[in-house]
Amino acid sequence: MDDLQQTLATTLLLWSLVSLGSSVVGLYASPNAFQRSFWFMSGLWGLIDGLIAWYSLVGWRQTPSQLLPILRFNAALDLLYIAMGVYLLGRSKPLLRGYGLGVVVQGGFLLLFDGYFWWRCVRVIG
Repeated sequence: MDDLQQTLATTLLLWSLVSLGSSVVGLYASPNAFQRSFWFMSGLWGLIDGLIAWYSLVGWRQTPSQLLPILRFNAALDLLYIAMGVYLLGRSKPLLRGYGLGVVVQGGFLLLFDGYFWWRCVRVIG
């Protein structure tokens, strides 16, 4: 497995575990709809990120030149996620605002994540 891909997958898996672990604690300790919806959304994204990372670690082999278009596409999606999260943050219902904050946090991390590995791929490709 390519070192860059393994680093990418391991980093995503660690983020997934942080998201899942904090969401379990947050859901247990949160007294209101805003907080509970934030933690629920964080956990959901953590689960999805974990599945993607696991798949990448166990068999999805890509070179940096193959990863580059995927990371570009994902970065564009991340911007859409953040925009949707900001929209939800502006809603009046605490449940929707909590989901919005969760999407903004997760999308923001993924934008930084995809941007960093995009940069790393460009450096490796030359």
